[in-house]
Amino acid sequence: MKKKIKVLMVGFLCVCLMLTLSTGCAQDEEEAAVYPEGPITLIVNYGGGGGTDLTARAIAKAAEEHLGVPISVVNKTGGVGTTGIVEMLNKKPDGYSVGIVTYSPIAIVPHQMEVPYTPDDFKYICAYGIYKYGLAVKNDSPYETVEELIEAAKESEKGLSYGASGYPQPFVYEKLSKLEGAKFIHIPTQSGTETNTVLLGGHVESVVAIMSDLMPFVESGEMRILASASSDRLDIAPDVPTLVEQGYGVEINSYMGIAVHKDVSDEKVEVLREAFAKAFEDEEFQDIMKKSKIPAKFISGEDYGQLCKDGYKESEEVMREMGVID
Repeated sequence: MKKKIKVLMVGFLCVCLMLTLSTGCAQDEEEAAVYPEGPITLIVNYGGGGGTDLTARAIAKAAEEHLGVPISVVNKTGGVGTTGIVEMLNKKPDGYSVGIVTYSPIAIVPHQMEVPYTPDDFKYICAYGIYKYGLAVKNDSPYETVEELIEAAKESEKGLSYGASGYPQPFVYEKLSKLEGAKFIHIPTQSGTETNTVLLGGHVESVVAIMSDLMPFVESGEMRILASASSDRLDIAPDVPTLVEQGYGVEINSYMGIAVHKDVSDEKVEVLREAFAKAFEDEEFQDIMKKSKIPAKFISGEDYGQLCKDGYKESEEVMREMGVID
């Protein structure tokens, strides 16, 4: 009799568990079916006016049409791009807070400062662009070449200052310092706009920045490009060699992407992935990417997540080799 009761109780519990699971699945499906019901907030992790901000606003505007709700864009700067990401993670994981999750604050910066996340704390929506970087000086700078800049940094007792809004830009100077024995001093900035300001104001000797931020000042003649810091030459300065071509063996790459908290339901993530994939094809968005001189490249959420996770491991190895971290 007791055995029979035990069997009945186990069976009853199994039925309850199955009902609970099926109810939960049904609720998730029901939520996804009506998601989104209201406005979504996109948190941009860099300041207003720069390439990341402008392109984020453009793809958000394009995605609104496919989601059927407005997307409000909020800038949260600081922590070399990590503050905005933390802000997004601290929001309720209901799919209504989405973040611009650029490559560096996920794959590089966590090795330099303590952050409350790892690449595994996100569900990635997509990546939509690749940063191109240039090493630039003010138009009246005495340095005409990278070699002259390095020689001056070697001879300077204090070193030469440079501006950068976050990694991977400082990798260029750190690698040059290690390779050439030159001394460079990092002056951190909060955005590409601020990086331009410190260079044009004479507060730093040079900068490495994304080309969308440098472009207006290169075109106006207020800045000069000494090298492409990316893997290929820059459209605006096709005659200027890359750092690799100049014999320094240095190049940096980075991406702009979108993600949500890992606890957002898979159903909602798929809705977002589909909407932003369609937004990527929007003509107005593509036009802004071209005007910003940021190459548009779509990378699926799964692939971008893997890229960030692989980069996280690789960056740690490189930084240890460079002596940047212990």
